[in-house]
Amino acid sequence: MSAVVKSSEPPEQPASGQDPAEAGRRRRKPVQARSRETVERILDAAAVLLEEGGVEAVTTRAIAERAGITAPSLYRFFADRDQILDALMEQHLERLSGFLAEEEAGWTASSVADLVGGELDLFAAYFQAHPNAARLWLDGRVSPAVRAEVLRSQRRTAERLHGLAVAAGLAAPQTDLLVFVMAVELGDRILDVAFRERRDPDPDVIRHGRIALTAYLEAALRP
Repeated sequence: MSAVVKSSEPPEQPASGQDPAEAGRRRRKPVQARSRETVERILDAAAVLLEEGGVEAVTTRAIAERAGITAPSLYRFFADRDQILDALMEQHLERLSGFLAEEEAGWTASSVADLVGGELDLFAAYFQAHPNAARLWLDGRVSPAVRAEVLRSQRRTAERLHGLAVAAGLAAPQTDLLVFVMAVELGDRILDVAFRERRDPDPDVIRHGRIALTAYLEAALRP
């Protein structure tokens, strides 16, 4: 997809008394309702900043100001900006998974072109409805944790597409999963170009992307 955007924000110091190494490994999980509300305000503020100015606009200082909390309150739950983006990514992946499952329930692709078009349209629709998710997914791989989340999601998408293709009779059960891993990576790039500096996907990019991705899969799945 897009090149990884390096953080321009210097490493932040954890709250007083907090071990830096431990803070870097874990996020504090909110238990009380007030704590959960604070975490939601932090994530909501980060999402708004992403939509307004992209990843570079998201700093812990800006997040705290937008959320209306103090920096120490933010550091109670997140050690730095990357942990906030990672939490926001986890949130979106959970929502995206539910969205895909609901939209694909009972659906069977009639052709490779149908499978490709359906998948691209679903991801494009989610990103269009959640602009901060698009910016985070396409530009926000700023930490090992975030990149790992994306890679795990792409692997699951490849496995899901493999299952959909087999169920539709478009691929043999023994088809190498690598075929669909490559398809997902190609689709990722198509979405990257389609949403580049845009809130709505470029329809021409999506159209050409369908042609390219369909041609690849038809060739790769050919007996």
